[in-house]
Amino acid sequence: MKVELDEMRWPEVEELLTQTNVVILPIGATEQHGRHLPLNTDTLSAIYFAKQVAERVTKECGIRVVVAPSIPYGEARGTPSFSQLLPGTISISGDTTMVLVEDVVRSLVTQGFKNVLVLNGHLENTSLIAVALRKVSLSFPNAGLYATNWFQLASKAWSEIRKGGKAGGGHSCEKETAICLVLQPQNVALDEMILGTRTFSLPEKYVLPMGAGPVYFHSRISGIRAGGHMGDPSISTKETGEKLISAVLEDLTEIVMAIAKSEGVKTEEKV
Repeated sequence: MKVELDEMRWPEVEELLTQTNVVILPIGATEQHGRHLPLNTDTLSAIYFAKQVAERVTKECGIRVVVAPSIPYGEARGTPSFSQLLPGTISISGDTTMVLVEDVVRSLVTQGFKNVLVLNGHLENTSLIAVALRKVSLSFPNAGLYATNWFQLASKAWSEIRKGGKAGGGHSCEKETAICLVLQPQNVALDEMILGTRTFSLPEKYVLPMGAGPVYFHSRISGIRAGGHMGDPSISTKETGEKLISAVLEDLTEIVMAIAKSEGVKTEEKV
């Protein structure tokens, strides 16, 4: 059964809209990822997880889950700003990102999709996606609108899987490198890996996990960024990536199933 929305004909979509359904919108970025990873790292990972969970839930649970065409651009000038100093990054403004996500989700909801999950692979998109979904929700209070960052799922499993400890975190880190070793090993240059560091201006207990700590925005991060990254990818392995992928898919499956089951729950109509 098809799970990619853009491969369907409109009569197929029309039939789909009569059933319990979830549409997943992958979004990432086209951004440099150090000397050893490709520019598509954020986008490809989001697409992969979206398709995998859609196929799993559709096949095993009979719930129609489809994947909308991905958004490969986001605000990618970096925090701290190092991405724009290196070739390859294509960044759009935060305002453009918000409007783009809002318009795509609004279009999906307007034509009858009952639940939309934005699956993000790029940290800087996080707050922009939240604002976009908030705006759509004000117009469609009964729509099921959700967003998650795949890299913040399976946190307990990752703490047990990772080999690099805190040094394994950050841009183009152990986590992203391990994932790429599974998804696109032909595009990973292991011999180009270098050691990176990251230092926060606040105690780490206030700023971790990324974007979700008590202090949920902070810009003063320092470290070795000459190669375009802040993490330590040197101990990444395909085995680590496979274990992480499995754990993330477990979490995503649970999320998508819960979204589908909540479809009948109504909120107050807009006054």
